[in-house]
This record gives sequence, structure tokens and C-alpha cells, in this order.
Amino acid sequence: MMITHYDFLNMNEAEQYAAVWKGTFLGDRREAGLWIQCYSLENFYVEVYYDANANRLARIRSFTKIDQLAPYLGQSS
Repeated sequence: MMITHYDFLNMNEAEQYAAVWKGTFLGDRREAGLWIQCYSLENFYVEVYYDANANRLARIRSFTKIDQLAPYLGQSS
């Protein structure tokens, strides 16, 4: 089943995290003490922010604009 960005935004946090793990991993980066992993889900992208010091998922952010993938360009998985 294809999820749209709108569907994703209307999911609760647990459903969003479950949907992300079904996506395609694009890359990761580190920023402000957090690990950020980027995934592609059909026609939008999701960043998952992980706080390694606290050992917890810190936040999730979705977007549709390709230019926001710039921090991941040049990486190979």
C-alpha cells in the first residue's frame, strides 16, 4: 500500500516510525549531537533523529522537496 505524505502526517508517532522502517535508507549524518537517518517513502522523505547519549529517538521530520536531501548527497550506503 502506497502512503502519501498527507497520510504520513496524519499518523501517530508510533505509526510513523513503523512506516519509516519500510522505506528505503538513503544515508545518515550527524548534527548537534544527534544521528539523523534519511529514508525515502514513495513520494516523500523522512528524517529520523536519534539521540545516542539518551539512547532514544528524538524526533521525526518529513519533507517533499528534493533540495532538502543536499546533506546526504555524495554518500554511498
